[in-house]
Amino acid sequence: MNISRSSIKLFGAQIATNAVSFVAVAFFARELGSEQMGIFFLFQAASSVLVMASDMGLATAMEKRISGGQDAGSVVSSAAALMLGLLSFVAFGIVLFRGPLNAYIGADLALWLIVAIALTQVKRLVMAWLRGDLRVGDTADVQFLSSVIQMGTSTVLILLGVDVMALIFGVLLGSALSSAWAIVRDRPPVGKPNPRDAVSLFHYAKYNLIPSVGIEVHNWMDVLVIGLFLTQSAVGAYEIAWRVSGVTTLLAAAIGMSVLPQTSAWDAQSETGRIERLVSSSVVPSLFLIIPSVFGAALLSHEIMGVVFGEDFSVAALALVVLVAGKIPEAIQVLVGKCLLGLDKPNLVARATVVALVLNLVLNVTLVTQFGLLGAAFATTLSFTVGMLLRVRYLTEFIAFRLPYLKLAWCVLASLVMSGVIVAVRAQLPVTTVPRLLVVVTVGAVVYGAVVMLYPPLRSLLLGYVSNLIPRPAA
Repeated sequence: MNISRSSIKLFGAQIATNAVSFVAVAFFARELGSEQMGIFFLFQAASSVLVMASDMGLATAMEKRISGGQDAGSVVSSAAALMLGLLSFVAFGIVLFRGPLNAYIGADLALWLIVAIALTQVKRLVMAWLRGDLRVGDTADVQFLSSVIQMGTSTVLILLGVDVMALIFGVLLGSALSSAWAIVRDRPPVGKPNPRDAVSLFHYAKYNLIPSVGIEVHNWMDVLVIGLFLTQSAVGAYEIAWRVSGVTTLLAAAIGMSVLPQTSAWDAQSETGRIERLVSSSVVPSLFLIIPSVFGAALLSHEIMGVVFGEDFSVAALALVVLVAGKIPEAIQVLVGKCLLGLDKPNLVARATVVALVLNLVLNVTLVTQFGLLGAAFATTLSFTVGMLLRVRYLTEFIAFRLPYLKLAWCVLASLVMSGVIVAVRAQLPVTTVPRLLVVVTVGAVVYGAVVMLYPPLRSLLLGYVSNLIPRPAA
């Protein structure tokens, strides 16, 4: 598997997906307002956490076992059978506690959670098989199709006057149709569930359980706590800020998804040196978009939240700056964590996740009640930093991990130059409309890219990634 080609294919799909999503969410926010958006985000938070409870790390275990050479058909069937059993318990719990769930979400949506979880699990099963088969790039169009269907359906329903249910139906239809298309196109192997494979999956998943559930809870912890102590409107504003900040980690996430199966394959061949070079060379691409985004958010956060989404959402402008800064440790955490999983060390990832998760919960409860949305952003950023440091420490017990300091320093320098240009442009062109904001952001991006390309090692690295997108003629 070509890491840079798979990463960039995923990145390209995620760029397209997020472009569609960004425009659609801006439209939804303006049409529905922060309170309705908050209800939807709480539904998503509950769904995401409960999906992990019905997965228990099995998807990643399946990916690991298939990439390690076990029979794909038997592994897929065994994983599906285990997931179905877990889903039954989760569905029973939702029915039993649907009253408190509805009160927490702010609408009568608890039973729809069961449908959302089931459809999401089917999609996760197909995607895990593709990644385990070292076809990471093939997951890109499935993700894009799901997003387009989701956003298109929701947009049409909102135009027809449907409220927050428009967003729910969009999610359900997107997952269902994209999964069906992937199954028809790729035809995942289906064998007979094997007790030996089920035990093998369980042994890996019991350590991967905490990282899998923990990462999802970690990602939604701030929203879940805000939902307890603040209002649905506060949830809506904060989650919009979180999603804007998430755009900066697209490349890092794509690289992380590609690193796990490749690390697993090389580990099976005892290719330690190749793994070391892979991880170290992936740091700069993972942070390439995040570093300038921190500077950009510091200068333009109020304009991004207020002009694009509406004044209701500008309350989360300062939180946006902190959240974008927090993407730096998050990106490294993802990269190093995926490498540890590929090295078959889920127990160490679990240990780091428990520490970060407990810290995140304590900090969120403490800081949200004292400082509101800004407190939630700081809590998440600090816990990501601790989780990253622990994972790096564990990784260095097995392989050498070197940071490319000079390349990262040049990215910081390029970001400073970009910031100066943005300040100058904004002085002449006040950002009062979306087109003006796009002009300022585009100018900043061009300046950053130009300065980065002046440094030969960075230029060589980036052109190497791009060259892998160009098909080579057959010999």
